[in-house]
Amino acid sequence: MEHSDHAIKSILIVDDAKEIRDYLSQLLSAFGFCSIDTAADGKEAYQQLEQNDYDIIFLDIELPDLNGKEMLDRISFEYPDTQVVMCSGHNTLENVKQTWEMGAKGFVSKPFNEHKVAAILKRLDRI
Repeated sequence: MEHSDHAIKSILIVDDAKEIRDYLSQLLSAFGFCSIDTAADGKEAYQQLEQNDYDIIFLDIELPDLNGKEMLDRISFEYPDTQVVMCSGHNTLENVKQTWEMGAKGFVSKPFNEHKVAAILKRLDRI
């Protein structure tokens, strides 16, 4: 699939908390993204990845079934064009540094807010 600046940017949100998925979806919609999928755990995320091509994935580090860092490793390898933004309530320097080294393109600490999400999207050149 050819990506251009005018292509619809598709996003996958992977987080086990429904309220976080809903809130992040609303924020991204407000920024003009219209193709947004969500997954509650790693298994669901992999099913979505097999069926769709995502530009950006917001990936929670603490998932009920899989470690988000392990998922990042696999996604970076299998989907090198996808930009992964790690999300965590545990905003430790070690978490941030480790996920950067593993290929993450951004890190957002929870709780999310409009400014944090906007800053990440700007850094990824998406808005």
